[in-house]
Amino acid sequence: MTDAVVSIEGLSIDYVVGAGRFRAVSDVSLEVERGHVVGIVGETGCGKSTLAQAIPRLLPEPPATIGGGKIFFEGRDLVQVPLWKMPAIRGTGINMIFQEPLNSLNPAFRIYDQVAEAVRIRRVRETNGGSVVRAAGSGPFDYSRRPDPSAGDAWSGKVVPGGAVQEVVHRKQVDRETGGTHGEIAEEVLSYLRLVRINDPETILNLYPHELSGGMRQRIMIAMALSEKPSLLIADEPTSALDVTIQAQVLTLMKELITEVNTSILFISHDLGVIAETADELGVMYAGKLVEFGPVAEVFASPRHPYTKLLLRAAPTRYKTDGPLLSIAGNVPNLSRPPSGCRFHPRCPIARPQCKGDPGPPLAPVEGASANHRSACFFASEVAQMA
Repeated sequence: MTDAVVSIEGLSIDYVVGAGRFRAVSDVSLEVERGHVVGIVGETGCGKSTLAQAIPRLLPEPPATIGGGKIFFEGRDLVQVPLWKMPAIRGTGINMIFQEPLNSLNPAFRIYDQVAEAVRIRRVRETNGGSVVRAAGSGPFDYSRRPDPSAGDAWSGKVVPGGAVQEVVHRKQVDRETGGTHGEIAEEVLSYLRLVRINDPETILNLYPHELSGGMRQRIMIAMALSEKPSLLIADEPTSALDVTIQAQVLTLMKELITEVNTSILFISHDLGVIAETADELGVMYAGKLVEFGPVAEVFASPRHPYTKLLLRAAPTRYKTDGPLLSIAGNVPNLSRPPSGCRFHPRCPIARPQCKGDPGPPLAPVEGASANHRSACFFASEVAQMA
């Protein structure tokens, strides 16, 4: 029995819309072990982000519906948890870094307020033994109820919220709810900004999201996620909106943080290079199905599913000397009418009549590979000989 922080068993996700029912994720099973980074790759529309958002139940239900399966997080099936109870698990249990930080950060509040809120939530839950029940007579921390700034403060630029030292008026409320002074929270906020390698964090605290670069905003999002000390951190294409230079900096940062912070990571990306640098295990998705899973080095060196091999071959690594880029013949199937059997068989160069029959090949161990290397192909042993 592996020490998995999250275990997904036969998960299926449907979208019910006017055009019909689309099965975006179909019978997916995988585990994320403690302290490991699991990468998920695949083409746009293959179900990566749907899978990622289904774990903390962030998908809008409806139109999304869980068509079957289980999501065990630290031994608890999240599929059976009512949606109104899920906020108790999100944040300190499961946290998420989204693709575009500018859409995730609140433009109306300064950086300090947003990171401090995450720290407060964690402290409240630690004080109450993991419960979200707050102290009697206290409500959520509401920035809009702060006192109006005086004319002198407005002229001098000390408009609330103006940084870590200007919440003294709320010291008693913070003490009652978290058991720590505002100064302690401010120091913890600064420590997390330093953790993500932000220079001059005291100045950054007073800025709004639009005043920061894309790479700096993504660092803030990582700091907010880590400040709640989650058991599982889901990173949904966190570098795709960044330029190459900043992307490299953020990836280097995340690799360093993996060794410094005791958390597991599910890393979603369409960039094979990013996954190769970051992940311990790799899952490959196609048309809502997990078609291959295994140690990242082994999957890259010896793929055992035709789609994985063709996907790696299509990566532009040596195109300047090897001629035109190779492409995968055919088109991605319509998920409202997926092909029978193996969903890749209409495009597969080694497909046979057996591949067209339902329910299709299961994700099973591969002969001659490590025990953790699995492929959903009847002819996995022939993939290595594909031309």
